[in-house]
Amino acid sequence: MPFVLPASNPALTVLPYALWTAPQPKPVALTQVLNDAALPNLCAWVAHSQRHVVAQEAPTGWAPAALSLPHECLQAQALGWPVLDGCLPWAAQRAAEIGLEAASFEAGAPAAWGFISLCNWHVSNGQVTMGHPSALALDDATDLALFNAMAPFFAEDGFTLRRDLPGRWLVHSPVLANVPTASLERVIGRNIDPWLVGGDAPSGSAKLLRRLQNEMQMLLYTHAVNAHRALSINSFWLHGTGALPACPAHDPVPVNVVSHLRDSALQQDLMAWLAAWKAVDSEVMAPVLAAAAQGQPQRVVLCGEHEHHVYDSAKPGFWRRLRGHFKPPTLDTLLAVTAPKE
Repeated sequence: MPFVLPASNPALTVLPYALWTAPQPKPVALTQVLNDAALPNLCAWVAHSQRHVVAQEAPTGWAPAALSLPHECLQAQALGWPVLDGCLPWAAQRAAEIGLEAASFEAGAPAAWGFISLCNWHVSNGQVTMGHPSALALDDATDLALFNAMAPFFAEDGFTLRRDLPGRWLVHSPVLANVPTASLERVIGRNIDPWLVGGDAPSGSAKLLRRLQNEMQMLLYTHAVNAHRALSINSFWLHGTGALPACPAHDPVPVNVVSHLRDSALQQDLMAWLAAWKAVDSEVMAPVLAAAAQGQPQRVVLCGEHEHHVYDSAKPGFWRRLRGHFKPPTLDTLLAVTAPKE
């Protein structure tokens, strides 16, 4: 993990999906659209900040098949968790928040959890694509009916389900402490095959989970809740697996995680993403600039799918200031990044 929390702990702002993944070479139309965007506060921040780190692909950054997204790893590190790809215990954190304890299951077993998100898999041209779970618009009655139907099958395989939110449940089993899973956001809108638990050759617990997933697909295919739905509920996605560390590496570092850009990025809607960036520029970047001007240290992290760019409020060096004066950075160079090579 190349990102290092600074000893001085400046105010930390993390912007997930702040970098747009572009093909190489970058399309002229994309360059023009980005450079025509009005983001004055972002541009002012970059001009007056120090680019601290640019973390990219292997060998020092994110592999193309990384299961966890950069902003998730940054949040985990701020919490003092070990940053293990695919084993960031978001579900265990949620279980602790709502008072579910491991003691209510097996004495001495690790409090390992995962999220079960109900979803729609769309099959086209031999490829299975993950739809956005929010499109299912599940109500409480539908959620309860599916929970009651599926929970016994999970229990037979040693997994205990607990309802959390409509369409998203918690699942407990000690084996989930060491089962890497792909972030749900990593898979939305994409072919699921590279991201399935266990990969190309599942074994052990991953193989068991894959079998359970196949069984649930068969159950859901004929379930009454799908009889009159325009978008069927035909599978689930396991994610957020792991156990909370007994002793975090340090006290949690406060982080302002800004979610404005998430939905438009996942939908690959460039114009909506730029509109969201305008809101970020006025609601987030303007206060960051103002705080920095008052001498309050600030750190802003622009995250993409495979990399993150870190900017500190420390004054940039002489040569960078000189270069920025004669050739200021453009938005297409700041916000557009290329996908890693497979």
